[in-house]
Amino acid sequence: MSICLKKLHGLGRDIKLMDASFMWTEPHSKRVKLKLTIRKEILRHSVLQQSFLVTFVIENLKCPDCCKMSRNDTWQALVQIRQKVHHQRTLLYLEQIILEHNAHARSIGLA
Repeated sequence: MSICLKKLHGLGRDIKLMDASFMWTEPHSKRVKLKLTIRKEILRHSVLQQSFLVTFVIENLKCPDCCKMSRNDTWQALVQIRQKVHHQRTLLYLEQIILEHNAHARSIGLA
């Protein structure tokens, strides 16, 4: 319930949450309904209290690692880099760029 309440904007110092409860929904509907009761002081001694229903929709997502696993390595790319000079500056620079952009973490396999 706290995760759903954090998604609501406008609950702050002026508006106080008095009551929150779950409402029943069908298990396969992917909906979560909350009945909220809020209270706000309008003038010095007048208070407004209101109840309303908030509906949240559950979306199924996969993390990037699970997406890679579900693809089952359907594509592969092989990159070969050659350098024919006495210094290693170009390869070291390429390695620094790969590490800087975190490209090594997104690769499926390194040989």
